[in-house]
Amino acid sequence: MASQTYQLVMRSGPTPGKVFELKQNDLTIGRDIGNGIVINDPEVSRRHARLLLQAGGYVIEDLGSTNGTFMDGQRLIGPHVLRHGETIMFGEKVGLVYEAMQYDPNATMVSGGGMQAQPAPLETYRVPEPVAPPAYEPVYSGQVPAGPLEPYAPPMPEAYDMEEEKPKSKTLLYAGIGCVVVLLCVCVVGAFAFDALNLYCTGPFRDITEAFGFVCK
Repeated sequence: MASQTYQLVMRSGPTPGKVFELKQNDLTIGRDIGNGIVINDPEVSRRHARLLLQAGGYVIEDLGSTNGTFMDGQRLIGPHVLRHGETIMFGEKVGLVYEAMQYDPNATMVSGGGMQAQPAPLETYRVPEPVAPPAYEPVYSGQVPAGPLEPYAPPMPEAYDMEEEKPKSKTLLYAGIGCVVVLLCVCVVGAFAFDALNLYCTGPFRDITEAFGFVCK
């Protein structure tokens, strides 16, 4: 015939891993040495909580503790039926796991929560065969793949300016030479005409000529 046992295992607190066997029908948990389960931690009150055995397991209730008793993040405001594997938190740092264990003398396994555990069947492990990667064949939809783009080199503006300025400079040079030649020709022809017509001794030019020491005939 299977027998049922219960225990609390400290997950976090002053003595992690410590096991408290629950053998009494009614016991209290607290920091005072008069409790059935003594936990010496500032988070735990002198008489923090109470455990009461009922049909199928224990029921826990808070005894007006300062830091409270929590189940799944919710503070207890009344009795709570414990389930196998639940974690009881006293304050924020002390946590105990509730375990309900069933022993069957005719079986080799121990189960929790009142259910008999069965060994899992072994599975044959097969090494996966290596899969060759698919051959990569580029496919083009009626288009020839574009070749690699050649690096773009922007045109040098200086080269264009030099080529454009060369004919301009030559044109200006030739125009300047032509103007000088024309001016010289005009001056020579004018001088000959001025002298041939004896204009420097007439009109307003006479005073200027005599000022420079020339004598008009």
